[in-house]
Amino acid sequence: MEKKLVSVIVPVYNVERYLEKCIESICGQTFAGLELILVDDGATDSSGEICDEWARRDSRIRVIHKENGGLSDARNVGIEAANGGWFMFVDSDDFITLDTIERLYLNATEHNCEIAVCNIVRIYNNGVTEPFYSPVNTPTVWEGQQRFETLKQPSACNKLFQAELFREVRFPKGKFYEDTFVYHVLAYRAKRIALTGHNGYYYLSRRESILGQPKYTDRYFDFIEAVYNRMTYLLERQVSYYGEEACLSLYVAVSKGEKYLAKTQENAPKFEQMRSWYKEAYEHMMKHPNIGVKQRLRLLLLRYFPALCSKIY
Repeated sequence: MEKKLVSVIVPVYNVERYLEKCIESICGQTFAGLELILVDDGATDSSGEICDEWARRDSRIRVIHKENGGLSDARNVGIEAANGGWFMFVDSDDFITLDTIERLYLNATEHNCEIAVCNIVRIYNNGVTEPFYSPVNTPTVWEGQQRFETLKQPSACNKLFQAELFREVRFPKGKFYEDTFVYHVLAYRAKRIALTGHNGYYYLSRRESILGQPKYTDRYFDFIEAVYNRMTYLLERQVSYYGEEACLSLYVAVSKGEKYLAKTQENAPKFEQMRSWYKEAYEHMMKHPNIGVKQRLRLLLLRYFPALCSKIY
């Protein structure tokens, strides 16, 4: 891999309305050393043709057409095809500011960091924006345990990664919340993380795809599994504080699962698995001396009387 080359990986699926702006924002970067890998994940609209047209106009672009396999599969295909020593992931309905990659790369290389992070701004179809993730507002380096503060926003899209971090790490095919499944591994492998403090990634929140949709669906079981994986991974490696935070996150996630997810015959095995994962977190948290009486009561209720816990909380 070419160490100074940044491989930008963009999974593409039925985003013809937004794709041009995404590609323009990447091809117009002030950072010259990049390649753009557009992975057409079996799009049924004109997205694939748009990718091909851009590839004819810009030699830095490669297009991969594949059968639909989901976001994780498309990213993994892009990783396998990448030539760069650094990876960045951009979703095809989002865009980045023209200096984002340069800022990320300079902050990472100047401070000997394996990951660099920029702030995320939420943007709506009408152009209205609002802060989404802004951990700092000036260039900062987090190392040691502090680097796990970035777990609060595990998105892969606002980050630049040393390619080596992905050795034997791939996004989980067929799962939702794919970033939550893998980011804790990448953060653990990194020794230092740079934060640029600038608003570099614009995340499109499409109102038409949100309104009228239930907040908790069966997809949420994947989130619970991802948090459980984070918890066990960090606790096994003695990252105690953030492993315990993951225990509490699992408690919250399971509590919401018990309250809001449909208890169907088909979901019965998922609930059984979810409760067994929570049992592990419960046993760990109940041994912790800083857990107060009220919190212990909540933990106990969810463990042994989940239906009652759902009614009370």
